[in-house]
Amino acid sequence: MSIPSGPVPSFPKTIGLMNGGDIDRLAKLVGSAVGPITAQADGTKANATQITGVKAYVGTSAGAADSVILPPGYPGLEVTIFNGGASSIQVFGSGNDTINGIDTATGVTQNNAISAVYTCYAVVAGVGIWGRVLSA
Repeated sequence: MSIPSGPVPSFPKTIGLMNGGDIDRLAKLVGSAVGPITAQADGTKANATQITGVKAYVGTSAGAADSVILPPGYPGLEVTIFNGGASSIQVFGSGNDTINGIDTATGVTQNNAISAVYTCYAVVAGVGIWGRVLSA
């Protein structure tokens, strides 16, 4: 399963019926996991491997700064990445999205044998504001 395109639907506070398509999109979002994936070997944002699930296992990162890119951010989206490869990876935000205030063109380093939770806290003027918490 992959992360659905577009924002998560908002649900009105009602007792009425809900749109089945919205519920399906939400279920796909909550249960999406991908892996093992290969981080792109050139370490650039332009060629980074797209993360398509909220749980991602990077199984191959052969060289330092092999790269992956987060999905487009929207408030509340959390993506967990475990780097099970041999080397560190570079994680980029989608579009102009930032991670811990780091510019999208730079990205952040995630060492091997480390997991990280990336949370999108807000979208301001079309830019996703992501925060990251690393495992020990």
